[in-house]
Amino acid sequence: MRLISRAAAILRALADHGDGLSLGKIATETGLVRATVQRIVGALEAEGFVTTNPLTPGVSLGAELARIAGSVHRDVISMCRPHMKILNKRVNDTIDLTILQGSTAVVVEQVHAPHTLKVVTHVGTPLPLHCTASGKAHLSQLSAEQCKALLATPLRRHTSRTLFDANALIAGIQATPEDCIFQDVEEYSEGVCAIAAPIRGILTGNYALSILQTRQRYDAQSGDTEKMLLECRDAIERAAGL
Repeated sequence: MRLISRAAAILRALADHGDGLSLGKIATETGLVRATVQRIVGALEAEGFVTTNPLTPGVSLGAELARIAGSVHRDVISMCRPHMKILNKRVNDTIDLTILQGSTAVVVEQVHAPHTLKVVTHVGTPLPLHCTASGKAHLSQLSAEQCKALLATPLRRHTSRTLFDANALIAGIQATPEDCIFQDVEEYSEGVCAIAAPIRGILTGNYALSILQTRQRYDAQSGDTEKMLLECRDAIERAAGL
C-alpha cells in the first residue's frame, strides 16, 4: 500500500507541473528519498504512466495515463449528455460541460442553442478561471490555498468588467453559499454572459455545468433559468450516485 501511495504522490506532483520535473524536484515535492523516486519512476515509465525527455532531465505524465483518463472522461460525458440535452430544450441556450485542467477550464462537451443568435464555444477550448462562470464554479470546489496557486500569475483583464484582483475573487467565491450559481456578466467577452454550477463529488475530475447566453437573453431571463440549471446539475449528481 505504501508503494501505491508513493506512486500516486509522484503522479500528482507531475500533474501539477505540466512542463515536467527532475527526479530531485519530484523528491522535494513528495518528500520521498531520491533513490525511491528513481525506482518508482522507472516502474511507472515501463508501464507508460510517465515519460522522460532525452533532451531535458524532466519527467512528465505519460500517454498511457492520458488514455485511461480519457476513458474516464468519456464515461462522465456520456452520463451528462442526456441531462444537458434536456436542459438545452428547457432554456434554449448553449450548454457547456467543462473540466478543470491545470489553470484553465476546458470544454469537454457542448449542446448548441437551437436559435441563430447564440453563444458557441468549441470542445477543447480552454477558458480562464477568473472571469468565466465555469471557471469560478471550478474554483469553488477548491480550498483557498489551491485557488491562490492557480491564480498566482497576473490575471488578464479581458473586458472592463473583468475582476482581476485574485484575493477579492477568492474571497467572493469562498463566501458564496454551497448551492448557489456563479455568473459571468460580460467579464470574459463583450455581449456574452453565462451562469454555472459545480458538479460536486465526481472523483475523476472537477466538473462544472454552464449555460451560455447573449447579454440580451441574460437580461431577459427569469430566476427559473438558474433553477433549471441547478435541477440539471442535481440530476447528474444523482445519476452518478452522489
